[in-house]
Amino acid sequence: MKKLLGLLVVIVLLNSCNDGNLTVNTINFDAVQTSKCSNNQVLYKLNKSEVLLLEIPESQNAFANISGVAALNINTSNRARYRLYNGTVGVDNICETFQPATPTLSQEWIATAGKIQITTSAVYGTTDATTAATRISRYNHNIVFKNVTFSTPAGDLVYDTFNFGDYLTTANVLTLIFPPELVRCDTNLKIYTVSNNRNESLALEGIDPSLIQSVAGTRTQLLGSTTNKLVFRTYISPLVLPVSDYFCGTKTPLINEEWIGEDGITDVSGIVEVTTVTNGTGFSHTIRLKKVSFKKGTSTFYYGNDILFGELITAN
Repeated sequence: MKKLLGLLVVIVLLNSCNDGNLTVNTINFDAVQTSKCSNNQVLYKLNKSEVLLLEIPESQNAFANISGVAALNINTSNRARYRLYNGTVGVDNICETFQPATPTLSQEWIATAGKIQITTSAVYGTTDATTAATRISRYNHNIVFKNVTFSTPAGDLVYDTFNFGDYLTTANVLTLIFPPELVRCDTNLKIYTVSNNRNESLALEGIDPSLIQSVAGTRTQLLGSTTNKLVFRTYISPLVLPVSDYFCGTKTPLINEEWIGEDGITDVSGIVEVTTVTNGTGFSHTIRLKKVSFKKGTSTFYYGNDILFGELITAN
């Protein structure tokens, strides 16, 4: 990056007499935050009279909130360029269809080949002091151009690595707040709860029947990929009443996000604890989830050391 910017200084100085005696002494985007236009898919970094631009169509889903690495080809759709103006440039010069007449463009470098590498990682908020729970607050997308060719006024320049920088996106808010009453579907061995606004649900699917017995006592088992599978979902729109049609029936919801509890490890993590006591002529089963982490793709978050799933009432 420094080599590239140093060459740019030389090129600009050599051409300054053709740009109204324009002189550039330093060029540095390292401390400049990446922003996004509100009306299109352009990412940009502004530094006085300079702009670094990247445009990737929304259909590419390049900045999805999923941890991992993606690589896109630089082409006529995925575009990158550097611009130098003859005065201080603003957002209107970048994002608006009808751009201001001033300042005017003095020089432009256009990326004509190479790859855009985007490395996405979760950024966590404050850890809960009581439960040690964490939540993903943002996702950081580190953008690097690999083997990129820039067409410049002085000819083509090729660089193995050109750092564009970081771009932050906001993660969906996962409240994970549920009423304490649990519901069981006897037909498919599922226990679930739904948030009051019906936008989130938490379910134990394929629960081992030995956990829910008509006998007082405490029993524990591990979460698994099939037996005792813990599933947290958020929905695009609230579930329509009765919600039992989605969990105990065949109605299909519009899922926004789905997180799966990671498989348990004996005496370490992913533990389901059920404490059963008599309740009149029936039984009350208090279910707790201990040291559970959720996973979606390669993204994870820690649910907490000891979280109440809820209470299930059964008849004798």
